[in-house]
Amino acid sequence: MTVFDPSAVRLSRRRLLAGAAVTAGAVTAGAFAAAPLWAGPARAAAAKATLAYGSTGYTWAVPFVAEAAGTWAEAGFDLNTMEFESGRDSMQALLAGSADFSASTDTPVVFAVLQGLRPLILVNYSRYSRDMKIVVRKDAGIDPAKPASLKGRRIATRVGTSGQYMLAKYLEFAGLAQSDVEVVDLTPNNMTSALVRGDIDGFAWSSQSAVVAERQSGGKTAVMTQDGLEKFFQSHQLLLTTEKVVKEKPELVAGAIKALQAAERRIHADGGWADLIARRIYTPPKDILEATSEFTFQIAFDDRFLDDLVAEAEWAIAAGLAKRPVGDLRALFRGLIVDSPLKAVAPDRVTLT
Repeated sequence: MTVFDPSAVRLSRRRLLAGAAVTAGAVTAGAFAAAPLWAGPARAAAAKATLAYGSTGYTWAVPFVAEAAGTWAEAGFDLNTMEFESGRDSMQALLAGSADFSASTDTPVVFAVLQGLRPLILVNYSRYSRDMKIVVRKDAGIDPAKPASLKGRRIATRVGTSGQYMLAKYLEFAGLAQSDVEVVDLTPNNMTSALVRGDIDGFAWSSQSAVVAERQSGGKTAVMTQDGLEKFFQSHQLLLTTEKVVKEKPELVAGAIKALQAAERRIHADGGWADLIARRIYTPPKDILEATSEFTFQIAFDDRFLDDLVAEAEWAIAAGLAKRPVGDLRALFRGLIVDSPLKAVAPDRVTLT
C-alpha cells in the first residue's frame, strides 16, 4: 500500500448552507444555489464530515449534485472535501483516517481488498456499461462494427484501472484473448494525443475522452460498437467508508445516505440538474446529460453488484495483477457491503441474497 501523502491533496472547505453551495476553485457561493429538496428542523450544530474524491467529472454526479443542491447540509453535515487525481488515492486517504467517506469506482475497491485492505461499501449510487469506450483511428483498418477487428492492434488504457478491466471484458465480448492486442499503459491525459499522432491504434477510456479525441483529430476517430457489452461489463460508482466511522459515527452514515437519496431524486425530477455541476466539472450541461444517458442513477444493492465485484477480482488474479486471498471471494466482498443502513430506510433497494 502506498503511504498516504498529505501534500498530494487539495483541500477545499465547503460549508454548505441550505439552498447554497460553495464549490472548489473560483466558483462563487451563489453559482450553485438550489432550493433544498426536503426540509427539516433547524439543527443546533451540524455534524462535521470529510469526503475524498478521486478526480473531477460526471462519474461523481450524485454526490456532486448533493453538494450543489444543499442536501448534505440538510442531512446535518458541515462537509469538507478533498480532491485527488484518482479513486485509488482518495480511498487511501479514507483508509489512512483523513476522510470519513470516499467516492470511488469499484476497481480500486477490488484491488484494495485483494491487498488485504477493508474499505466498506456504504452506497452503490450509479452504474453503467457503456460510458467507457474503445476509441480507434478510422485509418487504422479497424471496423468499429466488428469487435474482433481489434486483433493485433495497440490499444492504450491505464493499467490497474476500470479502463483496463473494461478492455479485458470487451476482448472477451469480441471473442479475443488478452494476448490478441498489445496493451499500452498511458495516463488518460496522454491517450488522446497519442491516438491523434498515430502512436496507438485506439484507447479504452471514458466517453468524455472519446468526444475530446474526435474534436482534436478533426473527426478522424470512431467508437467501437458496444451492443451486448452489458452482459460482460458493468462499472459501479460507490461511496466508501470505514469500520471506525460505522461504529463511532452512525449519524454520519445515516446522513450520507439521506443526502445521496435526495440527490438521486433531484436528478430524476429535474431535467436541468446538470446545470448544477457544469462549472464544477468544466463540462457543458448538454455534454453531461449526453454522457450520463448511459448511467443508471439508483441507490441499490443487488446480486449483480456482488457478481461484478467477484468477476473483477477473478480477472485481476488471472491477469497477474493481484494474488488470490485465502477464503471464498464472494464471502469476502459480501462482508464489506454495509447494506443495513440503506435497508433501514429503503428495504426495496436491497435485494442481496
